[in-house]
Amino acid sequence: MRAAIVLFVAASAVLILVASTGVAHADGMAGKTPPASTALTAQQVDAVAAKRQAEAQFMLGASPDSTCGARCGGGGYPSSASFAGNQTPQITGYYCGPAAVHEALNSVGVGMSQQTAADHLNTTTAGTAWSGGGTSPSGYPVPDVLNHHETRNYYVPQYVSSDGSSAVNQYEQDLTYDIYAVGAPAVGDAYEIPGGAHLNGHPKDRQIFHWFDIRGYTDSGASTMYEDSVHAATSVPWYGGVPAYSTLASSKIVTIVEGRGYIW
Repeated sequence: MRAAIVLFVAASAVLILVASTGVAHADGMAGKTPPASTALTAQQVDAVAAKRQAEAQFMLGASPDSTCGARCGGGGYPSSASFAGNQTPQITGYYCGPAAVHEALNSVGVGMSQQTAADHLNTTTAGTAWSGGGTSPSGYPVPDVLNHHETRNYYVPQYVSSDGSSAVNQYEQDLTYDIYAVGAPAVGDAYEIPGGAHLNGHPKDRQIFHWFDIRGYTDSGASTMYEDSVHAATSVPWYGGVPAYSTLASSKIVTIVEGRGYIW
């Protein structure tokens, strides 16, 4: 049985590794253009509500559903939890979406090549869409493809419109619940702007859209462990400075995905 879904999410715009130089901006929506709004399906809305309820129950020590198994009994979360690293270099400059899906599925025991993932995601040379990507049933390519090929988690998109404390707290709850209680990774969709917060090794003078696999947490969710498909990806000119694995403050991750979001 899958855990359930997130609240209303906006979005429709291509996300991937698209870089350009530009004038520096401060972090925040003032320096970012939000995607066109795409409503969640009724199934996604119901799943969001169920998953949020499951999070609260887990913290109280109740068993929210069968996805947690024996781990739900005591309630709460350990201070750290993660999946083994399985970073895979993206095979083209615009395949960060397929690479992240490949890595996430691999973590739950499902094999899928980047090329197959790209076909299912409707990835183009412009990248992989946040929403409006023509996939079924929701038009959100990454959760649609993940949900079609694994049964451990019911993935939903969480649009991030602010990097304020409430958004950070929600992200940390979603992160710890998925990683530990459900036993499934999350996927982030970075929206990096010149002069703003960037993932480790990404050039800070560029705007970059980039999907990345979130494989764990430390500090009780205050820090996020992720892997980056740009590492060793010779199709990306600046690949040399990007580590395969990194840990960043979850508050910084929320700033990085603000204007897009994460799949959990």
